[in-house]
Order: sequence, then C-alpha cells, then structure tokens
Amino acid sequence: MKFFTLFAVFLFSTWAHSQQFKLGKLSQEEIILTEVSYEPGSDAVKLAEFGDLKITNTGYELMEYGRTKILTTSGLDYAQRKWSFRPEKKFDKVVVKEAQTINVVDGKTVITPVEKKDIIVSQNNGLTEIAVAFPNVKVGSVIEYKVLIMRPHDLFATPWRFQNNIPTLSSKLNLTLATDFEYRVILNGAELTKKYSGKKNNREWELSNIPSDKIFKNVYNKEDYREKLSFQFTAERNFHGTFYAENTWDGFKKLIAEEIAKSVKGANYQDIANDIKTGTTKFETLKNTIIYLRKNFTWNRYWAVTTKNLQSEFLRTKKGNAADFNILLNEVLKKKGIYSEMAVNSLRSNGQIILNFPTYSKMQTFVNIVESDGGEKIMVDAATSDPENLMFPNLNYFNNIVLGLNGAGENFLSVTPKISEFVSVQKLKINETNNELTIEDRAKGYFVSEDVKRENFYVFSGAKNETPQNYTEKDWNMQKQFVNFENTSTYYLVESPLTKTMRELEVSKNRNFPIALNFPFLITVELKTKLPATYQLQSENFNRKITSFSGNLQYIQNIERVGEEDFFTWSLLVNKVYFNTNEIAEYMEFIDLVNASLEKAAVIKKIK
Repeated sequence: MKFFTLFAVFLFSTWAHSQQFKLGKLSQEEIILTEVSYEPGSDAVKLAEFGDLKITNTGYELMEYGRTKILTTSGLDYAQRKWSFRPEKKFDKVVVKEAQTINVVDGKTVITPVEKKDIIVSQNNGLTEIAVAFPNVKVGSVIEYKVLIMRPHDLFATPWRFQNNIPTLSSKLNLTLATDFEYRVILNGAELTKKYSGKKNNREWELSNIPSDKIFKNVYNKEDYREKLSFQFTAERNFHGTFYAENTWDGFKKLIAEEIAKSVKGANYQDIANDIKTGTTKFETLKNTIIYLRKNFTWNRYWAVTTKNLQSEFLRTKKGNAADFNILLNEVLKKKGIYSEMAVNSLRSNGQIILNFPTYSKMQTFVNIVESDGGEKIMVDAATSDPENLMFPNLNYFNNIVLGLNGAGENFLSVTPKISEFVSVQKLKINETNNELTIEDRAKGYFVSEDVKRENFYVFSGAKNETPQNYTEKDWNMQKQFVNFENTSTYYLVESPLTKTMRELEVSKNRNFPIALNFPFLITVELKTKLPATYQLQSENFNRKITSFSGNLQYIQNIERVGEEDFFTWSLLVNKVYFNTNEIAEYMEFIDLVNASLEKAAVIKKIK
C-alpha cells in the first residue's frame, strides 16, 4: 500500500503527545482545509487521533482523543460517535470525558459543547451503547472528543486502528506497561510493519496521511489489511499448558488433539452410524449424515474449537456448539468408511489465519474436509452446511487456508469454492418493423443468487421485456425471456458483455497486498444472428484468446460463421481466486490485455 504525503504535515508536531492535545484549538490549516488531496471527494477527514494505552493485569485502559472535520453534506453522518461495553463485566467501561463541535464564524471560533441531551444511552442484549450526537454541525464543522475506554483482561485485543473508513491525517499511539503478564504486540498493515518491523521494545507508533479503508478492494475482510495494533497475552504464569499460553500453530494442534481425544471417549459411534442410511455414493452418505445430525441435534449458535465429552454432554442434551457437531460428524464418517480430515477455520467475517502470527482469536471453528467420490474434497460444517447444497456452502467459510489437524507439524490446507458457471445464449432476429431477442440463461453455484444481475451479461438492452420463465434442469437454474426492441435500428454496436465484470476485477497499480476474489467462475455468453441480405457484419482483429496462470485465467472472444448464421462468443474463466503479492504483476497484465481486447467491437449495419 502506498501512502501519499502531499500535505497536512502541519498537524503532526501539534499532536505529538497527549499533553499537547488541546481541545478547542484549531490551526489555520485545519480551518481552511476543504479537501483531502490524496483522497479527493472524501465526505469527512480525521484530522488527528491520539491514544494513551495502558496494559494492566486486568485488561487495558485507553484514553482516546479524536478530531474530525465534515467536508460535505454526506459527511454529516460522521457527526456521531458510538461506544459500547458490557456493564456486568468488571473493568469494562466507557466514559466520555469531553466532546464538542467547533465552527469558525466570521473568523471567530464558536464552540458548542455536547450536553446531556446529546448523549443517548441504550441497552441491548446485555450491551450498553453510548451514542453522542454532536450539536450544531454543518459542512466545515470540526467535532472532537476525549473518551476513556476500559476493557477487561482477554487473550487478544485490538485497541487501536490507525486506518478508518475515512482518511486520517495523523494517528498516534503511546503504550505504557502496568502488567505482570507476558504479552506481544502484533502490527498489522503494510506501513506499520514497514516502519516498525524489528523494533521489539518500541512503545510509540505513528502514521501520517492514511487513506480510508475504501482502498481495500477484492479482499475477504478489510481487517486483514487495515493498519492497526493488537496485543496478545501469553499469561504463562497462570495458564501454562493451555490455549492461553500457546503461541505456535503446532502447539495449538496438540492441545486440540488432546481435547478431541477426551471428548470422543465413551460413546458408541457405530450405533449412530447404523441409524444413518448408507447411500449408493459417498456423497449421498455424507448428505444423509448431515440430515441426520440436523434432525436430531440443535446448534447453540456458537462456533468453537473447544468441547466437552460428547457422551456426557452433546449426545445427552442433543444441543451443542460447532465443535461438537463436527467431531461427531468425523467419528460417524469413520464408521461409514469415508475419509475426513478435521481442520480449524477462521471465517471471512473473522479475518484470515495469519501464518506468522499464531493467535487463538483466529481459531474460530472446526470444519471437515471430506473425501467424496473420485477423490473430490468437500468442505463441510456439520452445524451449518445445507444438506441440499453441500457443493456450494456459504462463501464465508472460504478464507483461503485452514489448519488441518491430521499429521504432524503445521499442516495448512488451501480451500477454494467449487467453480460456478453462467451461460447466456442470446439470439437476435432482425425484421423489417421490429427486432426480437431471445435470451436463455443457465446458472449454477453462486450465480444462483438474487444478488447476481443477469442483465450485466446481456449484449443488448431492450424494451418490453416479457416476464422471464424460470425452471430447473438437473443442476442448472434456467431462465428464458423474450425482448422486443421498440424500433428497428440500422446500426448495432456489438461490444463485450463482460466489461462490467472486468471492471470489478481491476485493482490499483500500486497494490501490495494479496488479491482475493469471491469465488471461481466460468462465464460464457453467445450471440447468434442470421442477418438479412440488407445487413452486414463488420469486424477487425476481433478474435482474441488470452491465458495466464497456467490457463486458470482465460479470456476468449470470437466470431465464427456457421452456415448462414454468425456466432459471437465471449468467455471468461477465473479458476484461481487468491493471488499473493508476487503474483499481482501477472494478474494485472492479464487484466490489461483483456481490457485492450474489450475495445475490439463489431458492427452490424444496414447497407441497402
């Protein structure tokens, strides 16, 4: 990630230390600022943030100072701040010390303090939320606050984010230690690691001119790349030999193996397996097993990698967490003669497993990697996977890698969704008075979704669309529709229907963090037409075939005449979804070549 240094240097010395942070004092540069030069069009900007962080035996305390300027009417949404805490937890607390709005009217500073009526406190499921609505806010206003945040002891915490949903001109954090526990600081983000890598005893961190998190396009979770600071307690004095003391993936594996070995004792898994019908294929047996588990057991809505003895708890109460479900599935599949490897997964919503930073927070849940017919591997969560759609589970589960529990050492497995397909066959008929277009679509996998706009893949847009006919055929979701053009045209520009898709795949030229695409896919669009004698097809250097990554990325566009019909074909294959930083150059070269091909259009026009 490349950070710009075009302006706003004026701020940094002023906010260097908390004791120099003076609420109500704006510099002339802050007053006249109307736009962020390195991120034009921003609705608001964080002028500065400063944090005094103290790690204690009971958790941490953070005194946070913040100052934000509203730049547009849309930026008025940022004139509110929210914090939350759980009052039943000791040492969990939020105290708003000061908050106010600053306006400059006729060259004079006008300060409007936040009053009691501007603070709304609400309760929801044991959570207390404090919402501060800053008064007298308009375009050009500056809001600022000072708040004390106290959090109880936890194994892992992220108290400071240098990067926000709007650009930040200056962000600084100071650390004070008041703890007997062992801990380590984890820096996340390209600029933090670049600036402070190797500085183990550092207690002060600062970044300048930080872009908003909107730069994170084509990632599974922005938190994986956000500039932020976390810390992890090892707490070895009190928790030696537990998850709270471990700091290696291999060590976590051994602890999990010990826990699973205890959990499976005493139960008769053969009896459970006998109650489940064995199918004619491994896949059918797997499906029957998932149906049985869902029918006879209830998920308590908790993902977990910890469990108790199944016989005394889960099998007795018929209710348990995701670990219980997946351990039971694994044991039953063994009795059915189906190989399955359990693995630790961190969902996309939780952030990716970091190979170099083993953290308990990324050990979110178990999954089973099941070997189905023909050696095909299927990732299953026994607690949540839809038995009617095992081949295409929720994409949240696919976060590039999982930690396999079989074998010795760190066994990381790559996990990728099965390829999804979309095929659209479009037939154009040109008549004397009107033109007709017949569209037949087939969708499979993640293309079977209301979020997928099929019209993005249509060569022509028309009017008077009839209601589409929807039906299923084997594994395909089918749709057929007819379009009547209101007027007969004498000129048709035939452009690639994959232009919008390619725009979604583009990344910035200075990108230096991995590319993560949602799922692998194959899109094929065909246009067929039999032109009247009065029309002519014109094209030049239209046919293209571009491949990359050993054929896993491929684009084809082609015109072919078969008999009296002209066939246009556009095809885009993306069978690789995760690209490390050393692969970005090849990825971008492929995108550039395809975009150049998109400029090659064909023309159908009347000649008589």
